Parts: sequence; structure tokens; C-alpha cells
Amino acid sequence: MTAVPGTPDGRVRQAGYGLSAAAAVSILFILAPSNDAVRLIQIGAVAAVILLILAVLGALSARAGQPVLYLVAGLLALAAAVLQLIQFGRDTNWIGGNGSTVAWLAGLGIGFSALWYASHSARRSD
Repeated sequence: MTAVPGTPDGRVRQAGYGLSAAAAVSILFILAPSNDAVRLIQIGAVAAVILLILAVLGALSARAGQPVLYLVAGLLALAAAVLQLIQFGRDTNWIGGNGSTVAWLAGLGIGFSALWYASHSARRSD
């Protein structure tokens, strides 16, 4: 399935690739030193795996034209953000992040969910 870049479907796919790239590139924050001046997002090993899964799901959805994968990626990111929010500041912190991790995962989750909605409403109006 090819999408013309100027069409709504093409714009959704471009945004999907962009969000997927943002999720993939943010994994590099695991390499940042623990100095608060440079570490914008606290990424642990589990958060890196979650971000990798989000990047793959988003890229697959954009490539295959399956908007349901955007929804899966969005719900996964939002679930991880809620889990991190619940565990923030406690001894048990499975994701290994902090408030910045919550904000980043919630932003990705909202973005992927919005892509699903935009793609779903565009297909329904056709």
C-alpha cells in the first residue's frame, strides 16, 4: 500500500514514522551521564525495551498501513506511563524512570493514539 504524501493517509504515515523515530532515538538517553544537566529523560533498561517496542510498532503500522498498531503502541505507552507514575519514588520501580519518563511515555502514547484516531476517522469518512 502506497500513500501519496499530500493525502491525509500520507500525512498520518509521515507522523507515524516521526513518532517511531523519536521513540527509537530517545533510547540513546540511556547513555547520558547521571548529571541532571544533561539527562533530560531517565531511561532504564526496561524503558529502553518499551521504547524499542513502541518504535517497531509505529514503524510497522506506518509501513503496513494498519492503524490498529498505532492504537496498540499508544495503549502500551500509556500503560507504561501509568505504571511508572504509580511506582515513582518507591522502592519497587520496574521501569526505572522518574517523572520525565512518565511525561515522555504519556506524550508518545497520546501521539500514537491520536494517529490511530486520525487514520480511523479518515478511513471512515471515505
